Amino acid sequence: MNFFRKIKDIIDRRKAIDEIYDDIKNLDEVLLEKRLEIFYEIVTPRFAEIGLNNWNGKYLWFSDFNEQGIKYVIEYNVFKGFGGSFSFGICYDFIPTISSQKKLTYHKTSKSTKIIYYKRLEGWQKSYENNSPINPDKISTVNEEKFRKSLNNVIENNISKLKEWFEGNKTLEQNRLNLLNDINNPPYEIGRRIISFEYILSFIYARKNEFDSAEYWIKKHFEDSADKTEMNLILTKFNSFKTNINI
Repeated sequence: MNFFRKIKDIIDRRKAIDEIYDDIKNLDEVLLEKRLEIFYEIVTPRFAEIGLNNWNGKYLWFSDFNEQGIKYVIEYNVFKGFGGSFSFGICYDFIPTISSQKKLTYHKTSKSTKIIYYKRLEGWQKSYENNSPINPDKISTVNEEKFRKSLNNVIENNISKLKEWFEGNKTLEQNRLNLLNDINNPPYEIGRRIISFEYILSFIYARKNEFDSAEYWIKKHFEDSADKTEMNLILTKFNSFKTNINI
């Protein structure tokens, strides 16, 4: 098995090198203004098909919040070396992030939309895990022809998967179960997420008024942190939720 994997790796790396040479010969990079024109033409109507009716005019497409405070988001990420891909996930109207000034910042408006529950496309994630030079979900910006072709291919190969994932995360209960699964079976990553699965889960439990579980998961998120200032900020917020319930 390892022998065949090594052979495949050699072939993949040869393909990647050949593609680099081809790109150098045909380089006419698609710059921002042209990218946005093509996004408007190709991407925006396709993502609208799965409920993401809003576009910020650049790299974010998103739905409206549903009745449980869940908004679906797709983001275009720029890579080094004339390329990019899409990440996707959820923005919540009740889960803040922590600013550099140690304040809780909520993401309730279109302008403040942010992926909080973050995922990569499947092919991108697998190439990352396997350290493979072949990323089937990479969108090339080498020239307009390759940009259009790779963009269409990535969308066509993933739009049904995106729709299925969004439909499987409509409710807070679905989110809770999927987050627990991600904690037990974490994706391969380098470094630590700023917004961890544990962080998100803690706010979902707080939303459900299950404060013991909320405190457990927020402490798990911060367990390797020497500075507990941010954790105490959130625990204070959870305590204010409790107070409001008891009034």
